[in-house]
Amino acid sequence: MSWKTVVGLEIHAQMSTRSKMFCACVRSTGTAPNQHLCPVCTGWPGALPVINQAAVRRAIRAAISLGCGVQRESRFDRKNYFYPDLPKGYQISQFYRPYALGGEIPFERDDGSSGVLPLVRIHMEEDAGKSVHAEDGTSRIDLNRCSSPLLEIVTEPLQMSGVEAARCVRSTRELLRWIGVCDGDMEKGNLRADVNVSIHRQGDTVLGTRTELKNLNSFVSIERSVEVESARQALVLEAGGVIRQETRLWDQDLEQTEEMRGKEDSPDYRYFPDPDLPVLIIESSDIDRERDSLPESHLARKTRYIDQLKIDARDAESILARREFGDFFDQLVAAGLSPASASNWFRGEVLKHLNDREESIEDYPLTAASIAEVVEAVEGDRISVAKGREILQVALDQGCSPAQILAQTGEQVSDEAALIGWVQQVVDANPDAAEKIRAGDSKPLGFLTGQVMKASSGQAHPRLVQQILQRLIQHD
Repeated sequence: MSWKTVVGLEIHAQMSTRSKMFCACVRSTGTAPNQHLCPVCTGWPGALPVINQAAVRRAIRAAISLGCGVQRESRFDRKNYFYPDLPKGYQISQFYRPYALGGEIPFERDDGSSGVLPLVRIHMEEDAGKSVHAEDGTSRIDLNRCSSPLLEIVTEPLQMSGVEAARCVRSTRELLRWIGVCDGDMEKGNLRADVNVSIHRQGDTVLGTRTELKNLNSFVSIERSVEVESARQALVLEAGGVIRQETRLWDQDLEQTEEMRGKEDSPDYRYFPDPDLPVLIIESSDIDRERDSLPESHLARKTRYIDQLKIDARDAESILARREFGDFFDQLVAAGLSPASASNWFRGEVLKHLNDREESIEDYPLTAASIAEVVEAVEGDRISVAKGREILQVALDQGCSPAQILAQTGEQVSDEAALIGWVQQVVDANPDAAEKIRAGDSKPLGFLTGQVMKASSGQAHPRLVQQILQRLIQHD
């Protein structure tokens, strides 16, 4: 029997503001538990919330970028439920009148075609705290995350695979990161998804009963949980069973879904308008301001790099993995480097350093101008490529300026007499390598060049060294 899988997503994205959604506490992850709390975010009686304007501005940017209709009037509601990490006993959210309706998420279908996942709405809300479960069976509560500003992006159900569902979340994550709304760090829970899964027979127009998979925080989890849950539902139905509408958990290690609780409906949460928060008014001027401040889109920038700067498509994609990467690349070009040189040095040195040390571009200590100065010295034949890389590495390791090291570095030697002396010394010391080159094997050439560079303390001009090596060896 052929079954079709239908998926609906609820993507929760923590907005990258300085403070929380309804109080002045620092929005922070990775700090010691329960350090950023106040009477407002922990629900003390009489403590009144105030809407974070920076969060609203980011929410507008997200809605514009996803093609939503921003509502002039919206309001906040109380979603009432009990859970240990929710100290107020309710969550401030938007239910009856969300700030954004419609929109869509573009994604790539399994067959390579372009797909679109329609949105129902986006609404603002506050995050809950975090439960930390220890191996000894005890649980602790960290409320640092409590009241952090969240966007919940709710989609329509659409027939798709687990791979396609993961692509939808990835597409959303890349967009929100690109426009500066959310850092997208899924390991820290700053972006996570609830996935609704149902199946129906091919040709049926009525959707099956859905189950909800909660708090998936990796693309692998999204992909595999959809595939495993749809297979589980098929087995139940083919055995004559019934799918219950319920919330299930995903066990990544066992690769199985487990029953958590019966699925709540909106009446279970007893939504009502929050009496402490006024109606939120978003003027057309607010929307225009955020639209005008949006950065150049990923597609537009990639097209510019490929068509105007003649950057290879794969290299352009690597440079634009983060908008901040592209900004740094543009600074290298503005500092005087050709697009090709800027691409080579950015990918070969800057990205390599960030990947090796697992650092972000915001923490990279060298400026584009200082790197450009070293690269220009390389391209002007004043120093070798190896020496240029060495200067940048020393500057990073010692926390000093590349210009200072460059000023103390002697220029590479191009004098033929001096080069011949070093080359002859190396050839005499390595007759076997020289003989292989004479026999047509070019592999030892790199070894001999390296030995000459070592003998000259890195000062010999490597391209001229190779030319002299070949000339001397062939005429011996």
